[in-house]
Amino acid sequence: MSTRAVSWITHASIFSEAVPLAKEGGVADVLGSLPKELATLGHQVRLFLPRYGTIDVARWSLKPTGLTLAIPMSGSNHSVSVLQTSLPDSPVTVYLLDNEEFFGRHQRIYLGLDQRDEQRRFLLFCRGLLEALPGLGFVPDIFHLNDWQTAPCAAYLRTSHGYLLRQGMARIVYSVHNLQYQGRWDPSILDEAGLDRAQVFNPPGLEFWGDVNWMKGGIMYADVVTTVSHRYAEEIQTLDYGWGLDEVLFQRHPRIFGIPNGLDWDAWNPESDSHLIARYTAAEAPEAKASNRTALREEFGLPDDPGVPLVGIVSRLVDQKGFDLIEAIAGELRELPLQVVVLGTGHPRYEQLFRELAANTANVRARIGFDVALSHRIYAGADFFLMPSAFEPGGLGQLIALRYGTLPIVHATGGLADTVTDLYADPDHGNGISFTQYTPSALLDALHRALRLYAEQDRWPDLVARAMAYDSRWSASARVYSQLYQRVLHLPPR
Repeated sequence: MSTRAVSWITHASIFSEAVPLAKEGGVADVLGSLPKELATLGHQVRLFLPRYGTIDVARWSLKPTGLTLAIPMSGSNHSVSVLQTSLPDSPVTVYLLDNEEFFGRHQRIYLGLDQRDEQRRFLLFCRGLLEALPGLGFVPDIFHLNDWQTAPCAAYLRTSHGYLLRQGMARIVYSVHNLQYQGRWDPSILDEAGLDRAQVFNPPGLEFWGDVNWMKGGIMYADVVTTVSHRYAEEIQTLDYGWGLDEVLFQRHPRIFGIPNGLDWDAWNPESDSHLIARYTAAEAPEAKASNRTALREEFGLPDDPGVPLVGIVSRLVDQKGFDLIEAIAGELRELPLQVVVLGTGHPRYEQLFRELAANTANVRARIGFDVALSHRIYAGADFFLMPSAFEPGGLGQLIALRYGTLPIVHATGGLADTVTDLYADPDHGNGISFTQYTPSALLDALHRALRLYAEQDRWPDLVARAMAYDSRWSASARVYSQLYQRVLHLPPR
């Protein structure tokens, strides 16, 4: 094992999505920002992605590397070409694996876990990128894998492709962004992947209640495991939040680390945001936010009453995000002296809930769908931002809200608990409203507390300024990752 002092580290960041090239969820924002920050610290970072049909070759100036491989999968060889570009405004090289059948013909990043094609395409991606490394002349010290889609890399690295670990000199870091999505499938997928069942289909490896579980494999095969907040690192080791993997994670407890997500302050900057009616600094926020609020109300068809707070929601409309609580208090919500604007898409049940509220109440409006520019205007124009998530590994919305001086109202779980301090519990340092019990009554109480807080208008400018002062930049998180990479290179190999 190497014991050299490393001032820079060469590593492969292996993702299923990353902004601005490919985005379907908030994880893409994380995975597009961290490599750039690591590069500023001197690390030699290479980012690997599939070349989905949504990634336009001309727009992103994708260039052929000249490397084409025949990758065995499902009994056949599949041609995989490697394209190259850079993350905008950074020295980070991006390699994209191109195969029309598995990646190019699809206009979506994810096809759904119930589709075997979803498993095959990420297996092809994982095996393909590992076999491309020698041809690219790239020798990583760290393989940084993310979620179930890239966890097969760990299985290959511990078996057929172990030579890439260079006799224990390289390490595997595995990041869990959302434990709920584990990539389970029947064991026959191992035969298609070319993985030896005798080596990997066992309790210390991929086997989980008779199925293959790629997430479990990533956790077990990694040298260290990270999650996206301190609280979530603790929560996933418990029965309530472990999604069946709590005992597996508890076994790895000494090597599990919570590292908070950061926010791209260039992409989310109220001083230069071109989507806003009025841009602003913290000193300019009271007047500018009032102008943005007036414009936002007009856009949603709400009356402009400065005495009534405006609550914003920008979210996927799914159970995880706490919309069952909002559904349970829908009757009370109609009567509260506040307004709510919603932007999102998701489960038909919640889409219909907000359509009905928008049609039948005076104080709720909804836009079903997604609109990047409108999301910026909601963050800037709202007084409060509501995130009552049942669980939230890291959370991005509350960080954006704080950046724009919009006070979050959150359920104290995961990254929300790490970043939002309740103003009633800590008046001198609080930056939002939080509730601990996941119940409709607790959410309703939080909204009542927000109303009382908003009534203190002489105090309000200071609270907005305090929210905007919260430092969520990626630079701090990147330094922690850098320290972890240094540390893991000196741990005994698995």
